[in-house]
Amino acid sequence: MSDSRLPTEVELVYEVMPCNAMRVAQEPGKSPHACSYFRKWGSYHSYDYVIDEAPHEPGIIHKIKYVGRAPLVPELLSGCRKAPIVAVGINPNLPGWWSFSRGSLNPLFDDYKQYAHYFRYRAVAKLELSQDDYKAYGGGDHDTPFSGFELNVPVDSEGNRTVKVQVQRQKMYEAYESLLFSLAEEMGWEGHRLALGEDLAYGNMVACPSARWTTIPAPDDPTLPPMTGAERTGIVKECFRERSYFLRQLFQSLPAALLVFSQSTTNALLGELRAQGYRFSEGNPQPGESVEDLGERVIRLHYGDLPDGSPLETRVIFAPHITGNPAEYKPARKRVVRQLVEEAVAGEDPANQRPNPLRYNRTTGHMMRARGACVLCPMLEIGPCDYVDELQPIALTPALTADSPLQLLQEEKAAQMFLMGEIKSDTTPVEEAWAGSDEIREGDPTTDG
Repeated sequence: MSDSRLPTEVELVYEVMPCNAMRVAQEPGKSPHACSYFRKWGSYHSYDYVIDEAPHEPGIIHKIKYVGRAPLVPELLSGCRKAPIVAVGINPNLPGWWSFSRGSLNPLFDDYKQYAHYFRYRAVAKLELSQDDYKAYGGGDHDTPFSGFELNVPVDSEGNRTVKVQVQRQKMYEAYESLLFSLAEEMGWEGHRLALGEDLAYGNMVACPSARWTTIPAPDDPTLPPMTGAERTGIVKECFRERSYFLRQLFQSLPAALLVFSQSTTNALLGELRAQGYRFSEGNPQPGESVEDLGERVIRLHYGDLPDGSPLETRVIFAPHITGNPAEYKPARKRVVRQLVEEAVAGEDPANQRPNPLRYNRTTGHMMRARGACVLCPMLEIGPCDYVDELQPIALTPALTADSPLQLLQEEKAAQMFLMGEIKSDTTPVEEAWAGSDEIREGDPTTDG
């Protein structure tokens, strides 16, 4: 784990973006690195921005150029790093794997600021070509992740293979955002501006994408490459345990509510947190419990204590996979909304002394930011921080900005690492902690995450 002087949220940009390429190209050893497993999924149509800097506006639709096929890059948390609600999955999905979405386009930036900008503003959609353009460029049934086929996009007068793109709305992400709308309706927040990427961010325990996280061959898709047990163990050790990409992000974000959808994600998350001796201050969830049982009670995860001694916690909400198990999720959705409402009602109670409540800001129309500092957007010059006046460092320091003295930024990072350091050394093998993480019904063509 890096001990650089960069704030955690900025440091992760520089570590995660090149991670899989470095593991595969620079650490081959006598046998392939476990993370080279993700190369077994083939390559996909990719794009870059025409400009050589981060876009000057939010969003992901800008003038882009087709750059051919490539493996997918690892993913950061998507959205504001201080969004008060965070949803977690096992690893990002890969829409281009499926025959009906081969016109998907994936970011392949050579600029870290562009990479950070994309994941800050991705929100509810990814990008794709229209079906007409995809076919006009030569796409069709012959185009598979293993074909090596590149689209025949003409070069323009500036030497770029520019393409027109459209949003590929993701059902999973839209379902996340709908929870915010239901929360606002139940709370009577008229004129709200709640949005995915601003009030709810989403990320994964493992950074690299695949169409399904499984060690079990798919009988309906013989080309789908399952992991070996050794590959899964190696990936989890490298990404989740040693590099701690997700945990470092979690302890920088410190959301007031953590959403865990799907039994496989639940099994993996609880397997890790319980295996590492983590403290749940309420609810006592156990590895292997069903999401239905977990969804019926109040569960709080204890991040740790602030310097003033007050406990910092998050409400953990469990439910079936939104799009992978729609029949089971539909009745569970009401429970998810009810629990969010419970936290929002508690956040409006003047007597609530929790240091990290889920609280609405009627002036901005957004939820108040989670406890802790963040300088991602201004430090990487990807946009202004719209919430700078709300941010409260967890260290005993004044409010922090990208221009704050290095010592103060380091104190905030040290406070994050101290909280994360309260996780005890792991004593449970990965094989046991992740034994129930295979996606069997979840993660099929209707899902994304």
